[in-house]
Parts: sequence; C-alpha cells; structure tokens
Amino acid sequence: MGKRHIILILFLIPCIGLAQLNKSNLLGSWVKIKTEMKDSSYLIPVYPDYIKHFEMVFRDNDYDTDYYPAQKKDNSNSKYKLRGNRIVASKHFAYEVEKLNKDSLIIVEQMKGVEDDKLKRHYLIKKANINLTEKQKHISSNHLIANPYYTPQFSQNLERYLNRGLQKTHKSLSLKGTINILLKDKKVRTEITYRDKDDPFREGVIVNLLNETFNFWDVSGFENYDSIAINFVIIMEKTKTYRGLNIGLLTDSFTQLRGLYGLTYEQIRDGNKYFNLGLSSFQKDKFDEAIKYFTKSFEINHTKVDALYNRAACYVQKTEYLKACYDWARLAELGQKRGEKLLKENCVIEKTKN
Repeated sequence: MGKRHIILILFLIPCIGLAQLNKSNLLGSWVKIKTEMKDSSYLIPVYPDYIKHFEMVFRDNDYDTDYYPAQKKDNSNSKYKLRGNRIVASKHFAYEVEKLNKDSLIIVEQMKGVEDDKLKRHYLIKKANINLTEKQKHISSNHLIANPYYTPQFSQNLERYLNRGLQKTHKSLSLKGTINILLKDKKVRTEITYRDKDDPFREGVIVNLLNETFNFWDVSGFENYDSIAINFVIIMEKTKTYRGLNIGLLTDSFTQLRGLYGLTYEQIRDGNKYFNLGLSSFQKDKFDEAIKYFTKSFEINHTKVDALYNRAACYVQKTEYLKACYDWARLAELGQKRGEKLLKENCVIEKTKN
C-alpha cells in the first residue's frame, strides 16, 4: 500500500487491424439502446434519471448524430473513412467496431491518450427494426403515446420556432404538457398539465404556437392512428445575462430536459479548477490540501470520478488506508471497474449476514 501513485490519463490505445467492414451493413439509421464505458464501467449520467437518446445516420462518406428524436435541430455531422474495423472521423478520433451485422452495431470510441474508463461503448440497433417492434406493440390501438424510439418528427427546430414566436417577451416559467396531433382533423391540440406559476399570457402564446404546427409534423408511417400524443416539458428563463426557452419532447421530466444540455459551464469550469489545484498540491506533497481540492471538485461535478481516485491516492500517501478503501468502495458503487479492482486488491471486505 506504500507505493506512491496518482491517477493520470496517459494511455495510448492501439489500433486493432481486422478485415474491412461490410459498408452496406453500416449504412442507414441506428438508434442507441445502451451506453457504457469501454472497460464496462457504468456511464455516470449528468442527472440521476437522465437517459441520453441519440440516433446515428451513416451515409457513404459522412454520418450525423441526432440527440433530439422528435425535432430537427443542428445535428453533429462528420466525414469518415473505413479502415479495417474502424470508422475514422479524424486523426484524433475514431470508432472501433466490435460488432456489425444488418440488425445490430457496437462501436467504441478511440482517442489517443485516453484510458478505457473515459471512452464510451455504444450499443445500437437499426431504427427500422425498432419502428417495426413499436408498431406491433400498438397495432390494435388508434391512439399512440410517442416515445424516443417511435415518434413523428417536427420538421424544423421547435425551440427556435417557439423562441421566435415569443418575440423577446420571455420570463422565467416552467411547463409540462402534451401535444396531441389529431390526424383525422388535421390539427394540433396542446394541453398544459403543470405550471410552476400562473402566467396566462406566455402560456397562451406557447399553446397557440404549438396548436399551429400540424403541417410541420412529419407523420409518415403513422397515418393509421387517429391521434398521437407527444409529452413535453418547457423551461423558460430570463436573467441579466440570458433569455430563452428550452423544450424537451417525449418526456415529462425537467431533469431529462436539463440533461440534454449537460453540465453547466460553471460545473465544468470549477470542477476542473479544483481538480487541477488538487494535482498541483499532490505533486508538492501537500496531501491534506489536495484532499480538500479533490473533494470540492467531486462535489461540484459528480461525474468527475478521477477526483475520487486521486483523493484515495492522497489517503494512501498519508497511510490512511481505510479512507482510501472508502473511496474505492464509493467508486465500486458507482459502477467503476477500476475502483472495484482497487477495492478487491487492497481492502478487506467484511460481509454481514442479513
């Protein structure tokens, strides 16, 4: 336990050369059903109940990544080349393909200098297959409650449409509701089911704008339904530095909407600041100071598990092995494989009988 160490990202991923992929199997739309880290560690979400949905669309020379299943926003687009079993987007980034057939795709991120517990593994299946499965689930119903895997799509950026329609009259307001697309009547009826405050004017503007969107919805493939319900949440804010509205579709969770935008700038900035201060203190053998900084870093950004690894390294240097074991146990609880390994190798785990 006396060996001095600190967790740093200094790992270079080798390229594994396999046979060239069958490109015809790759082309088309793929929907993510699961994500984990390359070492099989749990991917810690920004919010506890946040699920990150996305679709990847591969064409001959480029691919899109779409994080907004029911509206057309500014998708991420990248050129790529196939090299062996890799989808190469740049000299710094690629996907290693672990599995590819006509129905399923497993890809793992590759970046130079990044360890396995920082790289993501995505499990995807063909969108056509999900649509077929979902269609079978609702085959006897005339009413559909849309979900991220089976939904019409708004043909524009719905957020931009609503913000433009509000004409800079934004105020802080949170809403939950349902957009009901009535296919036979060719109209939309919007219902508000929750509001954090009464604001009849802005709520009315939003409802009227949504009610005028029937012609913007692509309902191809959904013509057999009489109605389609799309749940949504809205967070509108007006501060000294910001004014805008964000909308999340196919959810009734505000945290699902916040999760779309990830950690705040302040969380990322301050989490990194205290983490770097911790590294600096560690290198100067100021372990108590480093522990305070690593603790602060993890409190600000709960996804920054390196702060816990490095705090445990400080406790090892102070020969406070029990506290190091507590940190490794916490990492194991968070589904981190390296934490599980350190806990198993260095700590005595007592099992209690129920």
